[in-house]
Amino acid sequence: MRTGAAQVALRILQYATTRFMNKLNVLIVGGGIGGLAAAVSLQRAGFRVTVFEQATAMGEVGAGISISPNGALAIKHLGLSDEFHKLARPADYQVVRQWQSGNRLAQVTRGERLMQTYGESYYTVHRADVHAMLARAVAAHDPQAIRLGRKFERFEKDASGVTVHFEGGESARGDILLGADGVRSRVRSQLFGPEEVRFTGFIAYRGLVPMELVPPEAMDPPCQVWMGKRLMLNRYPVSGGRLLNFVAFAMRSGWQEEGWSIPASKAEILEEFAGWHPHVTRIIEVAPEANLFKWALCARSALMRWFVGRVTLLGDAAHPLLPYLGQGAVLALEDAAILGRALAAAPNVEQGLARYEAARVGRARFIVERSTAMGEVWFGDNPDSFNHDTPVDEELGLFAYDPGSIPV
Repeated sequence: MRTGAAQVALRILQYATTRFMNKLNVLIVGGGIGGLAAAVSLQRAGFRVTVFEQATAMGEVGAGISISPNGALAIKHLGLSDEFHKLARPADYQVVRQWQSGNRLAQVTRGERLMQTYGESYYTVHRADVHAMLARAVAAHDPQAIRLGRKFERFEKDASGVTVHFEGGESARGDILLGADGVRSRVRSQLFGPEEVRFTGFIAYRGLVPMELVPPEAMDPPCQVWMGKRLMLNRYPVSGGRLLNFVAFAMRSGWQEEGWSIPASKAEILEEFAGWHPHVTRIIEVAPEANLFKWALCARSALMRWFVGRVTLLGDAAHPLLPYLGQGAVLALEDAAILGRALAAAPNVEQGLARYEAARVGRARFIVERSTAMGEVWFGDNPDSFNHDTPVDEELGLFAYDPGSIPV
């Protein structure tokens, strides 16, 4: 009898705990890809979510991004795989070329091989398309979930919840606060103390070129990386092949400007790549100047602890990542998928956030370290020596990670 009574009491406690956890309200600071992906994941797990974005209109800066199989599996866990595959383009084949001659230094075949090995492929897609897909999913679940024009100022936490204060005097109260506010995260600074954001010595240029302006002979194959001495340019189609995205990296001794979307001139990019193969310079020449931007590559340490009490971090706020392995957006998608699963599986907030941290911190730190090390590979003094027919990301085992099945 006592055994039966204990089992009934346990079931009642489990039911009550589940009801309590599902009623939790999660506040998210930052409406980029990471913040919105977390919102989708948490909504699917049964939580109420509010996303606070400082911009006054939804829209993602940037141009193209790559989504490797582990990122595509995270999107699948979010229930958005069908829509994603309509937006993204498989990158089945890529070559690395020498900056001046155009000679092939390496070639990578992905395609069906990745699908058979990992259950997903490697894709290129416009960042804004992924961002809009996630925003639609959040709004479809709750049209009031995204609040614009809210610039985070500070938070106050206690045993029962978190109060977030925004510039202008508005505040919001919730059970959990998630800081998804990027490399310069103000949530992180309050949680763990201020830390300088360091300029790495490199800047990035990006541009979008209408495909009809691109010489056809320059598109064999569509995905190409060009390597020079301390310079590199990566380019691939996005937006269903209507646009060619390029991102180029160059060294700088110093940097003063702030922001992700600083206008760049065609002349300054051409000066950086003077003497390069015409398949590179022609793409820069025909790029509409309104589509050219630049930003600094900055770094901040990857944290070994992500949460205190009811406040935690996600994406670049927790593990700022240099783009040399193409895992920035992917890591944030992985974080989001794991966060929803961890909170849904836990009996209380603290255990849920602890499970999330335990599942993610080691992998994130490893990828941050390897991405930083790849800078020496991409930006060496002798680009002709590059020979990596087997991609480093596959050698490191980065694709063999399914966020929907990792134990939490």
